[in-house]
Amino acid sequence: MDVSKAIELLKQALGEIPHLRELHHERDKQEFELWFNKVQTIIKATLDTDDLKRFSSQRSAHVRGWFPDDVYQQDYLKRLTDYETALKSIIQKYELLEFEEKSVKKTEQKDTAKSPIQLFDSMKFHPKVVEASRGLFKDRYYSQAIFEAFKAVNNFVKEKSELPLNEIRGMKDSQLMAKVFDVNNPIIKVNELLSDTDISEQEGFKFLFMGATVGIRNPKAHDFIEMKDPYKTLEYLAFASLLLKKISFWKVG
Repeated sequence: MDVSKAIELLKQALGEIPHLRELHHERDKQEFELWFNKVQTIIKATLDTDDLKRFSSQRSAHVRGWFPDDVYQQDYLKRLTDYETALKSIIQKYELLEFEEKSVKKTEQKDTAKSPIQLFDSMKFHPKVVEASRGLFKDRYYSQAIFEAFKAVNNFVKEKSELPLNEIRGMKDSQLMAKVFDVNNPIIKVNELLSDTDISEQEGFKFLFMGATVGIRNPKAHDFIEMKDPYKTLEYLAFASLLLKKISFWKVG
C-alpha cells in the first residue's frame, strides 16, 4: 500500500468517528476495537513509527466496569477526540509533504525547461537569421527581430536575383517577389519547371515570398506592432529561416 492510499483510508476512518461517538452499550465495544485496530494496522504498514506512536499513545483501557457508566462514557468520548486530533495531524502532515513534493517537481520541471534563447539556438536557423535577429531576440526586442529576419530574406532575394539597383529601386517588395519568382519568366527557379507540379510549386513559393513581405515584414516596418511572445516570435523566425534555406539552393535564370 502506498502513502496516498493509506491517507485515503485514514480519511475514511476519520469520517467514521461521528458514528463511534454514538456507541453506548457493552456490545458496541467490539465495533470500536475493530476501528482502532484497522487504523493502527494502516499506520503501521505504511507510515512512520512516530505516526504510530502519536496515534496509539491516545489509547486507554475502555473496559466497562472499571468506571461507572457516566465516567466511562466521558472518558471514551475524550479519548475519541484525542484519536480524531491525532488522525487529523497525521493526515495533514502527509498532505503538506505531498504538496511540497509537487512544488519541488514543478520547480524542477521549470528549471529544466529551455529558455527562449536556448530554444532559438537549438532550432538551427539559417545564418542570416541568426546574424540579423539573435541579439534582438535575446534582448526581447521581438518585433524588431522578426522585422530584421524578413528584411534579410528580402535582401537575399535581391542579392540572388542580381537585378540592377535602378530596376529594384522603384519596386515595392511584393512586386520584386512577383517578378523574381514569376512562373513564365522566373529569375530564380524553385525547380526545373518541367511539369504542372513544378509550375505549381514555383507559383506557391512566389506567393509565400510575397505574403512574407506584405503580411509580415511591411506591417512591422510601417506600424508599431509590439510582439511580446517569444515562442510566437520563434515561429515567425522559423518561417524566415525556411525561406532563406530554400532560396540558398535554387538556381538563377
